[in-house]
Amino acid sequence: MSGQVSFERVFAALPAGRQTVSVLDAGRRLVGCLEYQVCHACHIGYVVNIAIASHWQGQGLGRHALHTAMEPCRDYTWSTSRQSSDGRRFFGAMEEEMEVAFPARGVRCSHMTP
Repeated sequence: MSGQVSFERVFAALPAGRQTVSVLDAGRRLVGCLEYQVCHACHIGYVVNIAIASHWQGQGLGRHALHTAMEPCRDYTWSTSRQSSDGRRFFGAMEEEMEVAFPARGVRCSHMTP
């Protein structure tokens, strides 16, 4: 995986604004993206969206992107937007692995821009 893809994090320009972890293939083409928000004042994180191209799924890219996003604020309370059936399986597995709850339809604090 490490020689085939890279991960880039884009930080929010506004407090608690949207941030992204982009997953790029060896040709620097986008093959996945995780959008999220973090409010350091309220200690909450919110996964807006995660998507990995179908032919790249099952290789741990979404998992790695989520770990990258959460690394500096793992002890925060996290939630997600509405989850598809694939999303429920993914976040269920991540809850078990990371020992962090990812309830669907979570709320954002007043510092987060919709």
